Amino acid sequence: MQITKAEMEIMQVVWASGSRITTKEIAEKLPDKKTTTIITLAGRLIDKGALHAAKLGRSHAFEYWAAISEQEYQKMQTQSFVRSIHNGSAKSLISALFKDENLSKKDIEELREFINREVDSDD
Repeated sequence: MQITKAEMEIMQVVWASGSRITTKEIAEKLPDKKTTTIITLAGRLIDKGALHAAKLGRSHAFEYWAAISEQEYQKMQTQSFVRSIHNGSAKSLISALFKDENLSKKDIEELREFINREVDSDD
């Protein structure tokens, strides 16, 4: 599932709401977006399986809620990135980060702690 930048703005508002949210509430959070644009983007997200929607009463109003959590989406995108750019190798990804020297000693220590926790939880 690939979400565009414009669609991601909608998803971030939905995720931040933590529950169901109406088109009007999304529009209030994204004043630069027209209601028709929000509806179009939400429709695309529904088609992609990222959002659910329900019509409110007899009006033309809808409410939306996430079909996938932000963490699930991040995990899917990370896995896709590692598969396509690093041939599925997490080692290759981490090696690339180290080689660019973007990681501080604190970052490296946090990674070590994370890896150790993950290895210990597999036992």
